[in-house]
Parts: sequence; C-alpha cells; structure tokens
Amino acid sequence: MLKLKFLFLIGLFYGQSIAQTCPILPTPAVFQTTNGQFISSGALLIDPSGITPDLTLAIKDYSLWANEILVTPFVQNPMVKFKKLNNVKQDSYSINIADKITISYSSDASCFYAWVSLLQLVQMEDGQLVFPKCFVKDYPQFQWRGLHLDVSRHFFTIEEVKRFIDLMAYYKFNTLHWHLTDDQGWRFEIKKYPLLTEVGAWRDSTLENHYTTQPRTYNKTRYGGFYTQEQIKEIVSYAGARYIEVVPEIEMPGHARAALAAYPQYSCTGQAQGVEGLWGIFDDIFCAKEESILFLQDVLTEVLPLFPSVYVHIGGDEAPKTRWKECPKCQSVIKENGLHDEHELQSYFIGRMDAFLTQKGKKLIGWDEILEGGLSPNATVMSWRGYEGGKAAAAQGHYVVMCPGSHCYFDHYQGRGSDEPLAIGGYTPLDRVYAFNPIPAEMSVADAAYVLGAQGNLWTEYIPNMAQLEYMTYPRAIALSTTLWSETKLPYDKFLSTLMRFHFPFLSKQNVNFSKAALKPELKTTREKNGGINIQKMPAKGTLASPEVFASIPAAKKKTQNIQLEVEQGSNLAPKKINIIQHKALGAQIEFQIPPSPKYDNGSLTLVDGQLGARPWKGNEWLGFDSNSVSFDIIFEKPIRVKEIRIHTLHDPNSWIWAAQTYLIQLNKYGCGNGIADGYSTDELIEISIKDKKVKQIHIVITGLSEIPQGQPGAGNTPWLFLDEIEIR
Repeated sequence: MLKLKFLFLIGLFYGQSIAQTCPILPTPAVFQTTNGQFISSGALLIDPSGITPDLTLAIKDYSLWANEILVTPFVQNPMVKFKKLNNVKQDSYSINIADKITISYSSDASCFYAWVSLLQLVQMEDGQLVFPKCFVKDYPQFQWRGLHLDVSRHFFTIEEVKRFIDLMAYYKFNTLHWHLTDDQGWRFEIKKYPLLTEVGAWRDSTLENHYTTQPRTYNKTRYGGFYTQEQIKEIVSYAGARYIEVVPEIEMPGHARAALAAYPQYSCTGQAQGVEGLWGIFDDIFCAKEESILFLQDVLTEVLPLFPSVYVHIGGDEAPKTRWKECPKCQSVIKENGLHDEHELQSYFIGRMDAFLTQKGKKLIGWDEILEGGLSPNATVMSWRGYEGGKAAAAQGHYVVMCPGSHCYFDHYQGRGSDEPLAIGGYTPLDRVYAFNPIPAEMSVADAAYVLGAQGNLWTEYIPNMAQLEYMTYPRAIALSTTLWSETKLPYDKFLSTLMRFHFPFLSKQNVNFSKAALKPELKTTREKNGGINIQKMPAKGTLASPEVFASIPAAKKKTQNIQLEVEQGSNLAPKKINIIQHKALGAQIEFQIPPSPKYDNGSLTLVDGQLGARPWKGNEWLGFDSNSVSFDIIFEKPIRVKEIRIHTLHDPNSWIWAAQTYLIQLNKYGCGNGIADGYSTDELIEISIKDKKVKQIHIVITGLSEIPQGQPGAGNTPWLFLDEIEIR
C-alpha cells in the first residue's frame, strides 16, 4: 500500500489546506468555504425526523463502514438536521456547515449522496471529528452511473460483492450491471431448471496464462459457484440500501455454453459439451427454435421478481451464426417469419424477449450487436464497440448507455510497466478514463438526450480474485464517477492531487488494493532532430523533479544491432531492461496517408522507436488501425542505403486483430516489390529483401483481410491492423 508519509509529502507539494481544496469526489457543482471548523468530540447526533427510518439505518451503517463514525438519533439538540426540498433538480442536495450541519435534499438517494459527501469532508484529529465550515451544492449530470461485474469467468462471494457495492456507493455510482451467465459458468439458481447450477455452475478446467500463449495449458482444478435466490435477494437489498440498482444480465443467444452444458437440447445440435474453460467466442449458442425461446422466458420468469430494476440485460453480443446457418429449425423460423438472414433471425429472437419483458413491465437492454438485423421497438442499447452503436440507436430514438472499450474497459492495462498484472490487452490509463465524455462531440443535442450515461466494465477472464478486481477498478472508477456526475470537471492534475491527498488514504484505510500506476515515473522516447532517439526518465506525478535523458541512440549508419539498456533497480521504473533494435530508420519521420485509430494512436514514433511490443499485447506499444488498409511514408533526413525491410504486425483473432495479408513497397516513389500471403496469413513478421538502393523516402502500403472469417470472434466485421516496428536494414 502507498505509505502515508509519501501521501503527506505530496500534500505539502500541492500546499493546499482543506479549507481551500474540495476533498469531495466526484467534484460537486458548488464548494464554498468560510472561516472556522465544526468539531464534534463524539458521535454525530442527527435529527431523524427529517428522513425515513430506512435512510436513518443506511446512514448509520454506512458511516460506521466508511469512516468508523457513530451516528446517533437525538432530536432534542442534534448536530445534523435534514430538510426535504421540492421543485429542484433530480437527486440534488446541499450541505451547509456552520454552527450546525444542515442537509437539504430532493430524494432519499440525494440525501444519501449528501451524507457520503459529508463523510468525505470529515477529518479525524485527536479523536475528534473536524469539518470545514462550508457550503456544498450538487446534483448528478447523468442518470446511469454504473459499474459492470462479470462473475461468470471468475466467481465472487456475496461478501465480496457487498464490498464492491460499498465502494461504488462512496463514489455515487447508482447501477451495478451484474453479468451472471456466460460460457464459463452459470451463477444463478433457477428452481425449474436445477441443472443450470448443478452442472452449468462448474467447470473442470481453467485456462492458464493468456489466451494467445502457445501452447495453451490449463488448471485442472474444478472451479465454480453460484448464488441462491435468497442470496440474490440479499445482494439486491444491500445495494438498494445504498441507492444502487442491480441490473441482471442473462446472456442470449450467444455466450451460452454453460447453460447448454446443462440442457444441450436447447442448442442447434443437441450435442452434450462441458462448461468451457477457455476464454473466447464459441459457435454453440441457443437455437432460435420455439423451445429455446420458451426455456429462456421460463428463466426470466424466475429472475424478474428478484430484481426490482426497470432494466434486464439480455446480452446479445458475439453470437456466431455458424450453427444457425446449418440448423433446419433455425432456417424454418427464418422462412416462417419472412426473415432475410441470420442477422434478422437474431433480431427476431431479441424481439421475442423484448415483447416478453415489456409485458412483464420491464425494459430490455443489450450490447450494441442487437442493432444488427433491426432494433427491437423498446430496446435500450449498451454501446461497447466504440460510440457508433450508441449514435445509431439514439438517432432511431432509443436510449443508450455508453461504455466504449477505448475508455470504459477496466480489464485493460492501466500502466506501462512490466510489473502490471496480466490483462486481456488494451491500454486504458487513468487520464484517458478521466477524459471520457459519454456524448461524442458530433452528436446532435436531440440525439444526446437519449444518452442515459455510461459505465465501466470489468470482465474477469484475467481477474481471478478480489485483490486484483480492486486493483483494476480503483482509482479508474473514481475518474469515471467524476466524469458521469460532475458537469464541470477539475483539470486532470488537480483531480490527481485531490485523489492522492484525500482518497488514496481512504482506500488504504479500507485495505483496497488500488493501483498506483498513474503515479509511477515512466520512460519516454522522443525523436532526435537528425534521426535516432532519446529515452527520458519522466518524474513521478506530484513531484518537482525534471525529466532527464537516460540514453541517446543514433540511427544505425551501417549494420543493425541490438542494444540492451539496464534501468537501475531502485528507480521504480519498469521495465527494468529495455531492448532497442538500432536500425537505419530509428527516429525517422513518418507521414500517414491513412492515420491510426484515435483509440490506439500512440504516436508515429511507435513504428521507429526500436522497441518491439510485448506479448500479450498492450495497447500503449502498438499503432492500431480500424481499417483493412494502412498507407504511410518513412522520410529520412539524408539518403540511406537499404537492403532489407522488416514489418512487425500483430495477430490476435480473439481481439479482432489479424495479421497483414499484402504489402506494397515503393522506394523514392518507384515500386520495388509487393507480396501476397496464401490464404489467411497469421505471420506477424513480413521480411522484404531488395536490391541495394540509396533512398530518401519509402512508401509502404499494408492491407489486411476485408472481413473477419466466419467462426472467428467478430465474424463479418472489418478486422483491426496493428503495427509495431518497421525495421530498415
């Protein structure tokens, strides 16, 4: 854990007292201080006449958990009074701390939010509770402020889920999206279908290392678990007391292997298979026949009474159509309903669930794939593959929850160091989460009205326990909560200052295993003017240190060589060893005709910095292109001799990334060679030998697959092209 001494020094650096700096996160709309402090030498005495008994109980229990503060009802001479407001913004509140504390609120939820803010204002000094005299006024910007928790890939106990909820409540999240079923485990008791938990909740093996690691190895320990319906009620009640709505997700028609292991008759083939121990996407999904639809409606009939939430999530993502195309019963459904193809069959499937849920007084929400084949009339879309699905749904008059992978996937890496725990891939650091806006700039005001909010997603393939779950969640969740709550955000450096000074000590007190990746010093590579690179040590955030040059490496004049740099062990820099390929294009200028995607644009120097991306891949080490063609020029200060070109690409179908298929090379604007791979290339290295030539410019065009093949994750979509080093020898 981060040492309190270190936090104190950072606090001195920023030189701001509690009377000047607002410690509350998410940042409130108004925070005004006056001189003086409000001090209590014992418990906080509240007048409960202004709030409901349930709210009184929630305030007492939560205060004891969060700050070990005793709250006692005391009508005669209370320290805290409550006042109900009318005709104000939804869930708005104010806190006035003078000789007494007055909380004014518009709803029970807003009263709880006010109390959480009050807990963030208190300081413990010599056994006394000390509050700054101040005025706070606040309200949320977005209605849906959520975190998603996948308990299928790895299971979390009810006590762990409660702890997850407690931390959510402290940062004013109001929605827990609970991912209860998937290929790797069914976690929910259904009394009509007991095999769902007797069989579907347990797998005989679990993948070790990363999905892309070859050869694959498995932990053969039986793994699983599930929640009884009574435990579900307990969690829902516990969350409700903290004004968090639990939205259940029952995956359909895809990600169904655990359910089909228990009841294979609802698949297309009827073939019995075990619960899957490998991550990924699988061809065996729920058949679109009537029996399967009625089975899932039976399941939902038991689910709905346990969740008072308006929404029920039905998944709808990553459902390969391979089995449906070969299934006579699915083809019969297509014919009988006048559907054009399997995409419209999925729309028909989702539509049946939409009608069923609407009849039960619920609303359907699903991942953005439910747009394919036509969107069901009452559906809400959760947009994860970027903003596009959300924009399309809003344009059609459907509500939207944004959670693009570029900003909201907390299973991605958050630090550049080799000491980061294994993750699925991608790179989503704290500052990127903080910069997130659920409403894209190009969205019209009318369409923006359909954006309910956003959420952070925690997929747990590579999150096996609570300690790692907390590490991946915090402090990124605090950045997201601020984005969703606060209409006006602090500059990032001030947010980081508040986080370090007030919230890291709180997380430490709660024994939360939060990440400090955002504070670590880093190595930064920059170009030299005439070719070559500089590697600088960047100082840790919150210090007065200046960057210093760690190494300068010129471009190779003749022979390419490998250079290994050692970073001193005590510096907290990672990685400890840096391998540099010193080749002729090191630090050369790059001009793109087709630029990288903003999601994975780490600067053109990425292609010529001499450093190869690690496997499993991290999003900060590559350039990613969301098109199947890349075009760019490498430009040299002075002409150089070229004999060989090496192009490093990435092949990871599970992430929709496919290796390059063709290339075209032009030297000084004249063609010198091209190549075509046979079939679907999976070769990550393209080596091109050419006749010794003197060049000042190299034009490179790289082309990938036009479409992801059937049976592969993301089938039918345009794959990504990822490039790393372009070596010129």
